Amino acid sequence: MADRSEPHADDAFAAETRRVTARRAGLGLGFMLGLAAVAGLLELAFYPDRLGKLVAAFGAEAIVCAAALLAIRGARLGRFVIPITSAAAFGVVVCMTLYVAWAGASGDALAIALVLALSGVALLCPWGARGQVPLAVGTLTAYLLALEAGVRGALPVPYGIFCVGGGGVTSILGAVFLDLHRRAIFDQRVLLERRRDQQLATLYDVTRTVTATLELQEVLRLVCQSVLHALGVERLWLLWREAPDGGLRALAAGRRDDQVALTALGADPARWEPLLGAGAPPVPALREPTREEIAALDGSGPLPARVLHLPLEFRSELVGLILADVGDHRRALETSFLDFAATLGNSAAMALANARLYALVREHRAELQRLSNKRLDVVEEGMRRISHELHDGTCQALMAIKLDLALLDRRLPAEAAALRASVHDIRDRVLDVMQGVRQMSHLLHPPVLDHFGVVAAMESIAEKYRETSGPDVRVGCSDPGMRLASAVELLLFRVFQEGLTNVVKHAAARRVDVRLAREPEAVLLEIEDDGRGFDAPAYFRTPSPSVGLGLVSMRERVAHFGGLLRISSRPGSGTRIVVRVPVEPLGQAKAATAS
Repeated sequence: MADRSEPHADDAFAAETRRVTARRAGLGLGFMLGLAAVAGLLELAFYPDRLGKLVAAFGAEAIVCAAALLAIRGARLGRFVIPITSAAAFGVVVCMTLYVAWAGASGDALAIALVLALSGVALLCPWGARGQVPLAVGTLTAYLLALEAGVRGALPVPYGIFCVGGGGVTSILGAVFLDLHRRAIFDQRVLLERRRDQQLATLYDVTRTVTATLELQEVLRLVCQSVLHALGVERLWLLWREAPDGGLRALAAGRRDDQVALTALGADPARWEPLLGAGAPPVPALREPTREEIAALDGSGPLPARVLHLPLEFRSELVGLILADVGDHRRALETSFLDFAATLGNSAAMALANARLYALVREHRAELQRLSNKRLDVVEEGMRRISHELHDGTCQALMAIKLDLALLDRRLPAEAAALRASVHDIRDRVLDVMQGVRQMSHLLHPPVLDHFGVVAAMESIAEKYRETSGPDVRVGCSDPGMRLASAVELLLFRVFQEGLTNVVKHAAARRVDVRLAREPEAVLLEIEDDGRGFDAPAYFRTPSPSVGLGLVSMRERVAHFGGLLRISSRPGSGTRIVVRVPVEPLGQAKAATAS
């Protein structure tokens, strides 16, 4: 329960008392006027000649009550609602007493009316002793003054004094106990609000904590840690499925001070299946361990006397189960405990489901990456074989045809000049075809790449472009003899090849600068031209179908090695391609062995 010595709690209760009194002031004063009206009607029934005095007294009482109600409605006097209402009630008592003294009415009737007024207003206006004591003392004083003025009844005077005095004491006791009862309810409500706020803050912290990561092992640790601290328990057991149709895993978590220790349970998972089977209870429950739970927890430490059975359900799927050792703590039996635990379980279930989904996505992504890698490897191996076949098979066959034509040329008689010219023409065509096949073989997979490295392969391609009146391609590298892993060299060469192809087809550039540099953890390739450029952001937002797959191929090849590709271009400003690929360079001895 809230500490009553807290100043802010006392101030809050006093403010609430003023608000309640202000709301009930009309009811309380209305009760006083109603009591005076009923007493006046009874008086009028037996003494009709007192009508004028009754009207005057009742009018004065109504004016007093109306003035009090108007006063407490004002902003300036609102904080004085209890003194004003108590004073108005006393004013009604004074009016009733003056009427009795003025009209010579019965003192016994006055005593009865005063006792009823004190009792009723104490119940209707919950102002406690602060408002009831002055009213009771004032009422008794007014009655004593009336007796002093000569007001008498049929009963002896001490009976009337005892009646009014006893009614005053009883009304004070009733007001005090009503105030204590209201204070207890107020403190309980404050306590519940504080607990609700604490639980909301705890749920927010737990949700934020368990969703801070998607790594399954880290999520499991955070779930155990958060549930232990939020529920205030010392031990729990967490069971979960690695996949919707996967096997069961379990771990035990224990808290000592602020440290949480996790232990994987290596028992037979078949013992845990009944706990997450079709017959498992779908809602949290506090109970003694069942036979299945005892069998599942056997060997994982002392068995708990009572457990919290907390299913972790997400979108109608039971993803896991928490069994918490609640011991014999009474707080575990509170009504709100299970609701709080259920909400906590929803957050934990969502975190586990998201972590499982993330693990599944990563597994599928890795599988797609493996398939993509395999496809690229198959493509490269096919290009390598075609290159070798063209170089070793087609070129050799063409060379044999060339030699046969040379032999035929020597055997022709001198008078066969026309036939000799045809043979020479065929031999020249064969030489052209051989040159084209050799160039195609080098483009598919240049031998210089395997023997001398990526820098030499790029330089050989650049030289051919310069010889054919293409763009002026310049290759720069701080270490011309640098060797990298063969797969990385092939990647950089393909990007370089695709970049030059795009320059020739689309850029109409006069110069292309290629820079290759090795960083501590990566190799950097830059290709920059002075061509017409294009709107790179717009292209990547909505690529045109007519552009082709050159840039897509580049990005796919770079992503194959976990690298980054960035393209910067604007119309009329050329294009700059930057590729950064993580790599470990090969040593010279290893490179020589490989070549």
